[in-house]
Amino acid sequence: MTHHPLKAAAWMAGAIASFSAMAIAARIVLGDLTPLQLMFYRNIIAVSVLLCCFPFIGVYRLRVRQPGVQLLRHSVHFLAQYAWFVAIALIPLAQVFALEFTVPIWSLLFAAVLLGEKITAPRVAAVVLGFLGTLLIVRPGLVEPETGTMVMLAGAFAFGIAHTLTRKITLTDSPMSVLVLMNLLQLPMAALAFSFDPIWPPGWQWPCLISIALTALTAHYCLTKALSLAPANVVIPMDFLRLPLIALLAWLIFQEAVSVWVFAGAALMLVGVWINLRSESR
Repeated sequence: MTHHPLKAAAWMAGAIASFSAMAIAARIVLGDLTPLQLMFYRNIIAVSVLLCCFPFIGVYRLRVRQPGVQLLRHSVHFLAQYAWFVAIALIPLAQVFALEFTVPIWSLLFAAVLLGEKITAPRVAAVVLGFLGTLLIVRPGLVEPETGTMVMLAGAFAFGIAHTLTRKITLTDSPMSVLVLMNLLQLPMAALAFSFDPIWPPGWQWPCLISIALTALTAHYCLTKALSLAPANVVIPMDFLRLPLIALLAWLIFQEAVSVWVFAGAALMLVGVWINLRSESR
């Protein structure tokens, strides 16, 4: 298979920009909307966009061979996304992204349990370094645990399960079927929660909500394209560039200060992921 690292880097830049834009837009609207209200409108917009794109997607790419696993994956992913938005409303964006970097560590553990993958020395090193990196960020016993931090750690745990199930699903189903079915199944979940506390957003929030929906789609599409053009050991480390980027943007837009411990912890996680990916590429 021919690799195209420069093209992959360009697509990965699009994914990083999309994730960062989504987080900033979410921080703006979460002052007036709850996370569940935000997720309802995001899903409404995303499903509308996907319906318009159906003629170009191709029905054959939407074939579902593992409906039960798809339903479980999207339910867990819904909870993970809820935790992500809650954390965005409570703690600095750089801290949210740093804690999100524990997801590959959880994925390694769940892949061993759910998919029967081997636990190798590099994978153990990745888990240990990820755990140490998390301790540096959270610093239990030295600082009072923040609600947003605990929620984001729970969300990363759920993302780890969702990513592992995604790997299982894509053995038989296309990535496009995962993306489309995710939005179709999560819409009634969000609608049910929304029905208990409905609200119509003011006009100025709609550009942010549209941005959240569109960047959620483009982020996953760009990431998938990047992985199709270069190996994971080239693509995944690029994702850590999200941390300095979001730290800079949050400082410029929201005047958020970032602790050095956040970068130190994320650096340890990056080393762990790099060790594992380097081993896997061999």
